[in-house]
Amino acid sequence: MEWYEVAFDTLYPILYEHRDIEESDAVAKAFGSLFLDKDPILDLACGNGRYLESISRRGHLIFGLDLSHYLLRACLDSWGHKGLIMQADMRRIPLLTGSVGAVINMFTSFGYFSRDTDNLLVSKEVFRVLRWGGIFLFDFINARKIASSLLEESQRESGSFIIKEKRRLENYGKYLVKDIQAINAQSGTKEQIEERLRLYTMDELIIMFESVGFKIDSVFGGYDLSPFVEGVSDRVIIVSAKK
Repeated sequence: MEWYEVAFDTLYPILYEHRDIEESDAVAKAFGSLFLDKDPILDLACGNGRYLESISRRGHLIFGLDLSHYLLRACLDSWGHKGLIMQADMRRIPLLTGSVGAVINMFTSFGYFSRDTDNLLVSKEVFRVLRWGGIFLFDFINARKIASSLLEESQRESGSFIIKEKRRLENYGKYLVKDIQAINAQSGTKEQIEERLRLYTMDELIIMFESVGFKIDSVFGGYDLSPFVEGVSDRVIIVSAKK
C-alpha cells in the first residue's frame, strides 16, 4: 500500500487543523479574478473540501476529486457538496476532454508518486480536461527553501494530541520524507504515518508544465501574491493556461 493511501485518513485533520476555512477564503479572494467565466472548476485533490466551500461561496460551480474516502466523507459532513465530489486517482481523471474551465491543485497536493512519469501524467490529465483558454492554479512548497532550512525534528500540540515529526531529504534532495507520530495525551495511544513528497523545484515544475502544453502566466511566492524569490518564498504558486 502506498503512503498516500494511509496518510489521508483519521489523523489528517489532527495534523493539519491549522489549514482552515479562513485560509481558503483568503486564497479564493486573492485569486478570484482567475475564475471569471471559468465554470465549472475542478479542485484536484480536494481533501475535506474547504476550497470547494470557499470558491462556491463566490458564486462558482466547482466540484472536487480525491482518493481519500475519509476526507470526501468529511467534505460531505462539513459542507454538504453532495453530487459535486468524486473518488478517483488524479492520474486518471474521470472527466471528458475539455470539460472544465479551471483546475486548482492546492496545499502541496502533488508529487505524491515515486515515479516522475506518474507525476507528469497528472499534469497531462489536467491539461486534457481543461478547455482551451482554461486556467491551472497550482500551489506547492518551495523546494529550495526546504532544502536550505530543513527543520529535522519538531513537536507541537493539536487538540489532545502531541505531534512529533522527523524530516529528512533523500535521493540527493529530490524527496522530502516526514515520519509523523501522533500521541493521544489522554489515552497514551500512538499512531504513526509517513509522508513522502517528490520535491520539485520551481524550474522543474515549469519545465514539466510547459512540456505538456501549458503557457506560464505568472509565478507567486505566497498567498498574498508576493513575487516568487528562490530560496526565500514559502510557496511556489504557478498560474498557467491551456492556450
